[in-house]
Amino acid sequence: HRGDKLKKWENIVPLFQPAYSPEVNPIESLWHHIREKGKFKNATFHSLGEVESRLVEVISKLDKDTLKSITLFNWIKTAI
Repeated sequence: HRGDKLKKWENIVPLFQPAYSPEVNPIESLWHHIREKGKFKNATFHSLGEVESRLVEVISKLDKDTLKSITLFNWIKTAI
């Protein structure tokens, strides 16, 4: 996020990150998968509890290989 009203902390140095860059922020790819496959797209929820329940349901069904294919980019494999 960008903004002039962002609080600046003495001991934290903000780093630039491109607006949409799933390669440097793997959670973006996971969120995309959850929205598309987890029945979140165009869904209406009546409470935060409903959202949480659906999210837990979707995440609990993710198998290890699917999660790796969504988030484990080559540069991450090399780094670990």
